[in-house]
Amino acid sequence: MKNSIGIEIVDEILRGYFPNSNDKVAQAMQYSLFSGGKRIRPMLLLATAKAVGGKINENAKIMAAALEFIHTYSLIHDDLPCMDNDDVRRGKRSCHMQFGEAAAVLAGDALLNLAVETLFKGSLSNKGYAKACQFMLKMSGINGMVRGQSLDLFTETKTVEEANDVALHKTGDLIRAALVCGALCAGANDEETEILDQVAIKLGICYQAVDDMLDSNKCEKSFLDVMSERALKDYTLKLTDEIKALIAKLPYDMTFIENIVEQNLIRTK
Repeated sequence: MKNSIGIEIVDEILRGYFPNSNDKVAQAMQYSLFSGGKRIRPMLLLATAKAVGGKINENAKIMAAALEFIHTYSLIHDDLPCMDNDDVRRGKRSCHMQFGEAAAVLAGDALLNLAVETLFKGSLSNKGYAKACQFMLKMSGINGMVRGQSLDLFTETKTVEEANDVALHKTGDLIRAALVCGALCAGANDEETEILDQVAIKLGICYQAVDDMLDSNKCEKSFLDVMSERALKDYTLKLTDEIKALIAKLPYDMTFIENIVEQNLIRTK
């Protein structure tokens, strides 16, 4: 089963759950949400659900929309002057540069709230979906992505283990949410879900490691603080091999993950 899930499918799902409003905050939300993102996380979620269950059910679509709302809110806040202070996001003016800091803060807040509102549209009586909701919110909260941002802002990276910890939470936890929640929505068993979680952990770390190499000129804290670029390249190859070995244990066609893993090694942005 080849992955036929593209950005246009994700965008159609997002529009279906986006509020019908045109005030300044809604404009800022929409500006950032549809600014040309790669949609890696929702595509991973939908493709996992399709591989496991044979189709993409409505719970998976809801989950994918909520995940991208969370991801976009995090990018809006990450660009703020009090955080990374970035003027550009995806080749366009960042949200606070286009709409002002106050509107950007509110847009991020509203997208996070919208994610939770959207999750409540799913079948909460379904145990797999309810477990997926809990996991997604955990992965985006104080013990997940927010922890990664906190580590990135307020701690020094002195060891490979500490760099792994930052990468795992800053980048990996929303990828974990994608694969695990997609699997849970489609009825994967505990063993399969655990394997996919391990795949996502390694993929998240590997993705951040490549990011660090691509952003070496402007990245203040990264894997390159604790290892050479040659060693980091070897590390990404090692993680990639480990991901493939895990995927081989699954009874599903996970070509879409393997493709993303391979593309990650050669991407230029």
